[in-house]
Amino acid sequence: MASPAMADGGDGDEDGECAGPEEGGGAVTNVVMRQRSNASTTEPSQMPSPAIHLTARVAGGPQAAAASAAGEQEPSSSCAGVGVVKRAGSPLEHREPKRAKGDGQTHQPAANLPNGQQSQRPPAPHPAAAGVGGHAHRPPPPPRVGKGVSSSAAGDLGVGAGVGASGGQGSRQVRQDRGPSLPPGWKSYGNGVDVRLPLGTSDASRRLSKAIIRRTVTHPQQVTDMIQRQGAEPNVMPLLRVEGTTSGYFPYPLLSLCVDNLTDNRLPSIWAADDGGGGTPVAMPTWKTPSLQLAVMRSLIQGGADVNRDEGDHRPIVVAIASCNPAAFDLLMSRPGIQLQGRRVAFLPRTLPTDQPSEAHEATLLSFYRQPVDQRDPTLATERGPGDGNPLHRAAASYPVWSQQFIEDYIDLLVANGADITAVSSSGSTPLRFAAITGSHCVAASLCRRLPAADINRGTQNNPACTPLTLAAISLDDDTQRLRDDNTEQAERDRVTIRISNLKTTIRVLLQVGADIALMPTATEEDRRGRQLVLPEYATVLNNLPNDVMAAINAALAPQRSLAALLAPRLAVGPQEAPIFAWRIASYLFDMDAATQTITEAIGVRHSAMAHRVRASVEHFVRSAVYEASSNREVVGGMADVGGETVRVPLQCFAINAGQQGSGQHRQLGVREVVHRARLDEAAQHGVAGLVKGFNEYLGNDDCQFQWQQLGCVERGRDGIATFRPLQLT
Repeated sequence: MASPAMADGGDGDEDGECAGPEEGGGAVTNVVMRQRSNASTTEPSQMPSPAIHLTARVAGGPQAAAASAAGEQEPSSSCAGVGVVKRAGSPLEHREPKRAKGDGQTHQPAANLPNGQQSQRPPAPHPAAAGVGGHAHRPPPPPRVGKGVSSSAAGDLGVGAGVGASGGQGSRQVRQDRGPSLPPGWKSYGNGVDVRLPLGTSDASRRLSKAIIRRTVTHPQQVTDMIQRQGAEPNVMPLLRVEGTTSGYFPYPLLSLCVDNLTDNRLPSIWAADDGGGGTPVAMPTWKTPSLQLAVMRSLIQGGADVNRDEGDHRPIVVAIASCNPAAFDLLMSRPGIQLQGRRVAFLPRTLPTDQPSEAHEATLLSFYRQPVDQRDPTLATERGPGDGNPLHRAAASYPVWSQQFIEDYIDLLVANGADITAVSSSGSTPLRFAAITGSHCVAASLCRRLPAADINRGTQNNPACTPLTLAAISLDDDTQRLRDDNTEQAERDRVTIRISNLKTTIRVLLQVGADIALMPTATEEDRRGRQLVLPEYATVLNNLPNDVMAAINAALAPQRSLAALLAPRLAVGPQEAPIFAWRIASYLFDMDAATQTITEAIGVRHSAMAHRVRASVEHFVRSAVYEASSNREVVGGMADVGGETVRVPLQCFAINAGQQGSGQHRQLGVREVVHRARLDEAAQHGVAGLVKGFNEYLGNDDCQFQWQQLGCVERGRDGIATFRPLQLT
């Protein structure tokens, strides 16, 4: 990257003193790192490995430690709180044969693995310092220039510093035109943002910059005249930083600053440098009409403005994408000289944790990504940024502000065009490891849906216990300790609280898809603290499982119930016989393969003995309900006395082998008892407390006591003789 330009008024000797890392180089200075067992210091050019914990200031502030793009090092994470314990329903809650709705929990894990033997805990990077980008979960901050501007040259845009060399104060009256109220963490042009110009900028270029930034141009010919007649430079790059800070500046081409942000400040597109290192979003004024915006952009381009100007998130095409501005995007994409390779146009925009993109904004972004990736160059989906991270690393290192559906569609697009979900960055990190540390739970869920168990529980070559679950637990422990620290300031407490919520959600996602608690190290106090923080999240997963099971059963039986209900009134039999005949006729058309797929998606738990037993039990119940039960009434069950109380007893299609001495009187039980037995075993294996049965609680767990090798079902042959058949769920 070219040497940084001096801001107007600089004395020249601070030219190379960038206050933050350059996106292209990834250099970080003054990094102090510690491992759990000993402390060490790294050379300025080195980035910490995933097993190193950043604890001290990094050049540009603690938020800039991971500024070397998605993939340079592992970020840190946060998650959503423990969910409300749901009561287990009945598969037959739906007495009417309506189409039941599935739970939709398709991206969840749970598993069991061997005990971690590692004595050293793999430390996670500091949440504020380990993010891929300026903040903990934020993609890399833009390159900054200059550091130090003399007070005599306040900059003739005067935003927050006075107008012109004379230092007049008129600019403080500039307001954001017709814009919505500012979200938390944002600044606006004219209120808290200092805009300067590079040293030696001509008066004509100053006037052009001011007119474009303030949106005072009323006709594109004004731009043409300033360029052609007055000699204004269309490629001048105004410099932005937060007023009152001492950091460098973020440079933006005029063409980028022309683009209106159409997200109502729900997504940032322009950033000002700040002392934190990651930058602050800036709400800019808007043009009077969209057509005027395009006309001014065309005049700049015709006057020589480079559509490929600058690097990183400052490029015009990247700003147009982040602004969700289709007109600006189409104009830039239509230019013959537009360069897409190396521009990271398939990378997600940078955000704050409080940003709230709408469904419409997400749809616009997807259309932007599809055009260059699907229609022009599929290799954009596999492009690597600084730190050797691909678009998946960037998504995993981002704040979890996107909807699950958007993340699914976005990753589908990348994978369809060759993106590798197991690709490693220069630090050896996969996207899942990034998501685990940052608490990017939607990305984690989408990745886990596509990954085998081996990748979900994969550690590092030197530390097999350093799994994604371990990393998430370390981040959660670090944030929990920070929250308990009385010296933590309120602003940091607010950020940590959000991260903790996101980390807990991510941990639950990992546990549902088979992340193994048994692999977590327990050698140190920190290790054990992290493991203890994971256990309540697993209790939540286990307590939600019965509801997922009932949702899966109702979703799988929905076609059978619907067809039987449609047929019953049309059969020439009595009202008592009609449901029975209709149920039997519908069973001949039942698609068990489709039902199995529905069950797998609705339950979500995978890659564990418990997951296998639960899914197999639900499949057996559905198969018995369709092919063995006389009607939906039998599936739902009737009221009966159980242990002295009258309760509803759903279909009893399981049996406990009574042996040769049992005279064939095998104990009957239902799917709820079988699922609860699997949950009890899982909780006992890992020491999980707080398991809620959710049905027949007055019986305790006595009705769920059996050995798995005893579990089976009773089948009757044509001769009416009952035969016990084991289900092989050992």
